[in-house]
Amino acid sequence: MKETLEMLARPFSIVCLLFIFAAACSDPGSAGSPDANAEKVFINGRIYTADEENSFVSAIAIAGDEIVGVGGDDEMRARAAEGAEIVDLQGRLVLPGLHDAHIHPISAMPVEVCSLENAPTTLADIAAYASNCTTRPGMAEGEWRVIIGWNFAAGNQPGDDYQTIREALDAVSTDEPVILRGSDGHHYAVNSVALSRAVNAEGETVGLTKETLATDFAELAPYVGVDETGKPNGRLTEAYALEAIGAGSLLESGLAKSRENPELLMEVTLPRGITSFLDAAADPATLDIYDALLADDEFHARAHLALYFDPGAYADETGDVNYDALLAEAQAIRAKYQDDPLIEADFLKLFADGVMEGDPLSDPPTLPNAAYSGVYLQPIYEWDEETQWVRVTGYVDTQSDLCGQTRASIEAGNMPEAAAFKAEHGYHPMQCMRESGVLQHPEGMIMDYVRKGDEAGFTWHIHAIGDRAIKVSLDAIEAARAANGDENKHILTHLQLVRPEDHERFAANDVYASFTFAWASRDTQYDATVIPFMDRVDGPDGMYNPDGYYYSNAYPAASLQEAGAIVIAGSDAPVDTKDPRPFVNIEAAVSRAIFGLPPLNEAEAISIYDAVDAYTINAAKALKQDRIAGSLETGKKADFIILDRDIFALAESGEAADISETKVLETWFAGEKVYSSTE
Repeated sequence: MKETLEMLARPFSIVCLLFIFAAACSDPGSAGSPDANAEKVFINGRIYTADEENSFVSAIAIAGDEIVGVGGDDEMRARAAEGAEIVDLQGRLVLPGLHDAHIHPISAMPVEVCSLENAPTTLADIAAYASNCTTRPGMAEGEWRVIIGWNFAAGNQPGDDYQTIREALDAVSTDEPVILRGSDGHHYAVNSVALSRAVNAEGETVGLTKETLATDFAELAPYVGVDETGKPNGRLTEAYALEAIGAGSLLESGLAKSRENPELLMEVTLPRGITSFLDAAADPATLDIYDALLADDEFHARAHLALYFDPGAYADETGDVNYDALLAEAQAIRAKYQDDPLIEADFLKLFADGVMEGDPLSDPPTLPNAAYSGVYLQPIYEWDEETQWVRVTGYVDTQSDLCGQTRASIEAGNMPEAAAFKAEHGYHPMQCMRESGVLQHPEGMIMDYVRKGDEAGFTWHIHAIGDRAIKVSLDAIEAARAANGDENKHILTHLQLVRPEDHERFAANDVYASFTFAWASRDTQYDATVIPFMDRVDGPDGMYNPDGYYYSNAYPAASLQEAGAIVIAGSDAPVDTKDPRPFVNIEAAVSRAIFGLPPLNEAEAISIYDAVDAYTINAAKALKQDRIAGSLETGKKADFIILDRDIFALAESGEAADISETKVLETWFAGEKVYSSTE
């Protein structure tokens, strides 16, 4: 046994030396024949080809950057040219290079910044960390103090010193603006100095206050958290509020360090076996990082860029969008890369809506802003000392006469005194409001932009979280195909809540269904910010009622697949973590559970083959690379990875919980080893 372990521990790239492997390397019956052209032959492996039959082979032969054969050991040995390298895989699993169909690789680069690393953290600990980290030389971003990786959905527990995140950040500085960037790119928190910088439409600095949220910034009110008095509590959602306080330029904090070290981009992908990806919201201002890697011949990936332009920024005072100007910018970037074999700028990114997390720590609880087909419920939360988190104690009857009268009063500009109302009725008067979230842009603008982008030959990558946003996105794609033809096949991504009646529309309109599978699992603190706003959680099943609308329709991978949709996978790194963690996602896809927690709607789990295909051949199809990548077949590029364990065997033997521990031993791109865990 010891000898076997020692053998497995040795480097498994074994050069074919004539005096050891003469029979393998110089078979007189094959050397010099037309088929004996392989420069490297990998044998004794378990190689998943991801072909139409889900075939496994034991050997693969490559020449230059291409695969010249797959099959049995003897057959591929016969392909070896004289002096070829023979690599003994020692039974290891080999997969095609992974395709991450939704990642933000530049934001995920491991540069040194102040980061809370998405850890659930109390308000007191946030204040302490931010005070210490932002005083280090070079860690401040201009005059702003910037901290990234804030977990907006867990932690943030109040204490004796701080009741709100604004109070915690006021302790960091009362002179300089402080901002926390949420780990998802949609949530932020700021101090009072930052709030005081808000500029209204007339260019006056009036600040974000209880008063201006009812006047100058009434449209921003759904994106600004408040305390029980109506005063902003420091929480902001989406970039609109950031623009108001002059913080829009901070969305890419740390970018200067990324430019100084462009090689770090490859550290995001190659150690995780990612050889192709979609930059899911490529900022034109950051493309010089790609250019630097290309110039140094250090870009080892096949990338597509989903160019992000805010159509609202191209609108005049009447709301008319200059699509010609917008698309001219996109077309110029596409033309710049049109002859590059590794990068194509042929996608456009659109945000159809925002996010589905509410904030139970605000008073009243901030509602989700994702576009929802129903009316969000108004749960009543209270703090639970035992669990150190909130629990739901009841719901506001928003259709009661009291709430009807209260809404009318609020809409007339007469807000009841919050403390007295709450003392009498047990909830904040604003919880009588009935909301369904919002689309990120007017529906007509979404329809027009999708149609015009499709007409210009771009493929759409559309962020759609809520079920109404998904419906509108499908409507827009359907209309674009009717107007322009059905050549383009677009992507909807996230798909947190999908109406059953929309399942078949994915296949009917050739729309790829993109999931970050790690999110399709239980997380009790996170779930408390989502589920109670759609399903009543005061029954025996609590938040996880199998008949609940959210529970049964969240991330419906299996249902969409059964309806004919092609399911693909993406990490959305650095959301949650800068690590793209493909094997965590694969584990969640097959078990709907990670980190030892119970599953979330096991009926929507998919097979290990479907999960791997979502990262390989299916994603390659979505990225228009399946002709050259995504599977290990003769004639395709030699992009593949070697793993330390067999994830198929784990899934099939009931040990799927170990898939997330998988390590990539080697990553090969275009026939060259570009990453090794042992070197």
